[in-house]
Order: sequence, then C-alpha cells, then structure tokens
Amino acid sequence: MDKPTPPKDSKALVIKADDEVAKGRFSNLAQVASSHDAFVLDFAFVQGKQGWLLARMLMSPQHAKRFSLALAETIAKHEARFGEIDSGPTLQ
Repeated sequence: MDKPTPPKDSKALVIKADDEVAKGRFSNLAQVASSHDAFVLDFAFVQGKQGWLLARMLMSPQHAKRFSLALAETIAKHEARFGEIDSGPTLQ
C-alpha cells in the first residue's frame, strides 16, 4: 500500500490501515442494534441460506448519529450525481 502523504496541517488526523483492511470487503447485509450506551453494526455477506459475519462495529450513540448524518449526506450527493438509488428488497 502506498504511504499516505503527510498532511500540511500538523493537527490533521492520519489513519493507517493494513493492506488487507485497505482492500475492503463486500457486504450485502447489515444489521443494527442498540443499547443505552452503544450501537452495534454487523456487516455480513450472505449467499443462499448461509452467511458470514465480516465485521462488527461498536459506536457510541453520539458517533452513530454523526455517522447516520454523514451517510445520508453522502447518499444525497451520490443521487444528485448519478440518480436515485433503488433500495431493492429487504429481508423480513
């Protein structure tokens, strides 16, 4: 993986990732649960009647809300550029 360019602002956040993490994983199922002090986001890949949990992310309620707003803003920008996204069928 290429080394990141050092930020000009010394206060900027630099996030490093191992090559395997940087490659990413494809998830076609996400489940969200919450408790008083945490949100749990599970990302899985499902094929047929079998699935594999790929990642579980735990977030504070405040971070989950900021994440939700950032995701909604990014989806709106994507749709403005490429057209409306059909959300497709949901699992019951």
